[in-house]
Amino acid sequence: MGYLTIKQFSEKWGISERRIINLCRENRINGAIKNGMVWMIPEDTVKPADKRSKIVEYINTEKRISIINVNSEISKYLVPLLQKNGYIVEGFSNKKSNEKLNTIKTNTIDYKNIQEMNKILSKYYEGLIFIDIDDVTENKEEIVNIFSDKMNCSSSIVLLNGLESSKQKLEEKICKDLKEKNGARINAINIQTKIENQTILNYDEIAEDVVNLIIGFKNTTGTAIDTTGGAIEFEKNERTRNLLTGEFYKTINNYFKNLTKDSHMWCASTMLEDEWTEEPLEMAFRVTNLEAANRGVKLERIFIFSKSKIQEFKNNKTLKIYMQSNINTMFVDYDEILEKEPELLKIVGDGWDGINQETLIVDLPTNSKERGYISRNKKEIKNAYECFKRLKTYAKDLKEILK
Repeated sequence: MGYLTIKQFSEKWGISERRIINLCRENRINGAIKNGMVWMIPEDTVKPADKRSKIVEYINTEKRISIINVNSEISKYLVPLLQKNGYIVEGFSNKKSNEKLNTIKTNTIDYKNIQEMNKILSKYYEGLIFIDIDDVTENKEEIVNIFSDKMNCSSSIVLLNGLESSKQKLEEKICKDLKEKNGARINAINIQTKIENQTILNYDEIAEDVVNLIIGFKNTTGTAIDTTGGAIEFEKNERTRNLLTGEFYKTINNYFKNLTKDSHMWCASTMLEDEWTEEPLEMAFRVTNLEAANRGVKLERIFIFSKSKIQEFKNNKTLKIYMQSNINTMFVDYDEILEKEPELLKIVGDGWDGINQETLIVDLPTNSKERGYISRNKKEIKNAYECFKRLKTYAKDLKEILK
């Protein structure tokens, strides 16, 4: 997502820079951030309604949506998506959380106090997302009903349920009432996976599904969609099972998408003839690497192959792309390591990608249906990281080797 300056939006919206600065200060421009003394606004932001105009009292010009249980992990993914689609997002939580979303207004309130909640609601809501993944929220039906009172036939409600809350089937019950009351839609997404600390969920894609239900499916109501949420579970040894090719790439792409400029990726791979192909999965994986590097992620890649392959790899498209990026690309001579420290090659195996010193993404042979696994095993990660540091002592700049 790109950002524009106050001056650029002044020209785009036809209002003064001072007016836009005031809107930013009033928290009325979704996603606006202050970088030092300068305000930056997402390039696709919708111009907020002018509250000074009396017409705003009579027609709704703002797309307002609320998230219940906004302190849930998935809110980090939902909020930017909703803002990108022009929504003003507010959140409700019944408990204080150490993690706060600075881009939205959040209300902490006792859900049992329906009257108090009703007092702080806005006049109109375009949508409601009720996150109920971890526990079954008390008074859920009552909460949905007081929000639906402030909706019309264009509004949409999505219940994001876990295993237990999905059993209530509230979307079926409330749907009938809404048809009589105002025609607002209500649908559910049920995550059919037991969620524990040792479970990885693909929050990114779940959030996309929720937003699609909000803005699309205009004639669908009372429907529940079951999903696994892309869940991957860690076993007792702190490793996942060996993942099939499709689910492996899906999982690691999700990891890469969520890396920040504070992240450190340290990677080693053996350059085999059947690797680095032009297959769609590999190409998509390269794109996520490049995007991560462009976001400021510290990304180091060691390529291990014999010097006899240098001429052959001078025309390798993947290596050319990586060398032109912000990725620190290094070459290590396979034969030198085989002679001096062969145990390092055993640790590398077919290759791995380390994230900080917390996660290891391990490749399996490409001729296997099982493509790799994810590890949080501290001993395995430590061994791989120490191996990476040893390999770096033999490393040379790949650009110099292949020039």
